[in-house]
Amino acid sequence: MNPPTSPAIGSDTSPSAQFGSDVELTPTGKFAVWSSIASILFFNQIAYNIGEFPVASDLLCYTFFTFYLVASGNAALSVPTLYLLTCTVALAILRRPFSASETSLSSLLLVVVAYTPFVFRLRRTADLRSIQDYILKAYVTAATVIAVIAVVQFVVVNVAKLDIFTNIYFVLPKEIRGAGTFTFLREEGGITKANGFFLREAAELSTVMALALLIEYRQGIRPTVLALLSMGLVVSFSGSGLTVLALGLLLPRSISRIPVFVISALGALLLLYTLANLQIPGLDRWFSRLSELNTQNTSGYARFVAPWEMIRISFDRDVWTIWLGNGAGSFIRDVNLNRFGYEVSDPTWAKLTYEYGLAGLILVSAIVITRLYSSALRVDISHFYFFSWVIFPLVLKPSSALMIWLLTLVPSSPRSFGQNDRSSRRTTPAAAGSAGTPLQPS
Repeated sequence: MNPPTSPAIGSDTSPSAQFGSDVELTPTGKFAVWSSIASILFFNQIAYNIGEFPVASDLLCYTFFTFYLVASGNAALSVPTLYLLTCTVALAILRRPFSASETSLSSLLLVVVAYTPFVFRLRRTADLRSIQDYILKAYVTAATVIAVIAVVQFVVVNVAKLDIFTNIYFVLPKEIRGAGTFTFLREEGGITKANGFFLREAAELSTVMALALLIEYRQGIRPTVLALLSMGLVVSFSGSGLTVLALGLLLPRSISRIPVFVISALGALLLLYTLANLQIPGLDRWFSRLSELNTQNTSGYARFVAPWEMIRISFDRDVWTIWLGNGAGSFIRDVNLNRFGYEVSDPTWAKLTYEYGLAGLILVSAIVITRLYSSALRVDISHFYFFSWVIFPLVLKPSSALMIWLLTLVPSSPRSFGQNDRSSRRTTPAAAGSAGTPLQPS
């Protein structure tokens, strides 16, 4: 990317002049986009492990893309985000010496590494919608490939019993397996859930498919792509993607749409209640997942119920712990110390509250909210990613931070922001066209 010839970021007083020309990515910029997406969806489990810390390709791509953006002269600095991140790190450092729990400096450093790039995004120097469309289409294309792999995987594992295709993790040499504790294999009624082979868990496949479905539904509407993504979502047998997809579609995109949201939510609940009572063959596997919320050592209990026990323990200590937490990296260590008789997940809301307190939860959430809702993303897609980030254990995953950073690379503009919330769908053929001058008016 070379510096564009259009007006600088500071000249916001003349939108018509500032956003008058389309721009496109250079070959290097396109390579950065594709390599970043591939590192998240295909190579995320390949890593060089330094102790328990896996240096995976997603972290390397994240670092390369950030430096490339800054070095090209096309990066804009977000002062509010820098201020929020500085406050978060300062409070965590001040809290660490006084914590009664065992903390981890490497955990805090990972937060810094994951969210420092949020300080930078593309400058508003031209009409960047073609770049936004290119990024979204690249993600949908890669997700569609994963969907095809997931469907084939589901068949060969459950029908042909070729267990070697269960997960790439079991095929990789130990030296390059990414460290971490994950549920690489889950069964549902004797059926092995698909995970897309390259992804770690079925829940991860489910959310990837749901996000791609939402993007395609809003941006393109290609029936074949929607069908493949839907099949990928089904064979995951996971409600994670459906949950955040429903939130993305149902949550209001503006204050004026709150009544529509209330009516839609009531209608959706009535529909689900009716389907659950009809006991339609095939659907009972999905509705039976609700019983997990009352059953220990199940995925649902570990993700949504067990973390509350950790928060209750934390809040029973003192007011400083409520507001400043127990210190970075203390959640998993204290879970092991308490020796619960059931699995405990570390969703973002619980991990941030436990380790950084309510103050840290507010600060880091504000960083993500600022990034998402000041971008050119449609509001419903921003809803999807924000609630995915909140309810799933994504806060310390560089791949999740990279995905948010990439999808929100393009800022909202006076001309494009109003169009983001329209129900009309458009495509921009130029977005995938030939490589032109780097971030120059085409």
